[in-house]
Amino acid sequence: MSPKSKTNSTLEKIEYGGEVPTSAPHAAPPVAAAPPTSNFGNPAPAGMFAFAGTMLLMALYNLGAGGVTVSNVLVGMLVFAGGIAQLLVSMWEFARGNTLFATCFLTFTTFWLSYAAVLIPGFGVMEAYAAAPEQIPKALGLYLFVWFITITMLIPSVIGKSHLFTILLSVASLSVLILSCGMYLSITVLSTVGNALLLVVCSLAYYIGLAGLLASDPGSVITLPLF
Repeated sequence: MSPKSKTNSTLEKIEYGGEVPTSAPHAAPPVAAAPPTSNFGNPAPAGMFAFAGTMLLMALYNLGAGGVTVSNVLVGMLVFAGGIAQLLVSMWEFARGNTLFATCFLTFTTFWLSYAAVLIPGFGVMEAYAAAPEQIPKALGLYLFVWFITITMLIPSVIGKSHLFTILLSVASLSVLILSCGMYLSITVLSTVGNALLLVVCSLAYYIGLAGLLASDPGSVITLPLF
């Protein structure tokens, strides 16, 4: 091979390989890529507050607090706090890789929004029963029974991970079952008991939300135990 061809060969190796290989090249071991860092904060406290506030207002309405029977204010809470706010929280939880919380928040998002659709006249849900109003309690009872099953399906995923969240979902599931039976059978006492249990669920949700918020802020003066 002529000196010129050797020079061209060397230039090609530099151009495509970046450096001239030695007579005994050794491949460097691959370096593992650093895991991506997330700049997301903890959205769960906001989701728990939205969940607790929506459920608290619904329970108070159902218990007849203040003699209020018009549900317009409740509809606003169902759509914006229970629906949109928790939808955003669930998406942030998915982005953080927290499938459990994301699924829980998204499940309750669909519950609140579907319940709002029942109450909003524009959807025509209640108007559809104008010819058979006696079917409304049974229809709502079946609706709540489906959500009892759905909420119950969440419980196995939190057992052993969070005692408080396990209790919250268990009481929520039980209260929805009682409400379902109360609506379907038109037994007022069952509806009252179910809504009273929802107040327990609200208290747990507020506690978990506050404890999570304090734990997420390094400068918090006080903390609450999460177990």
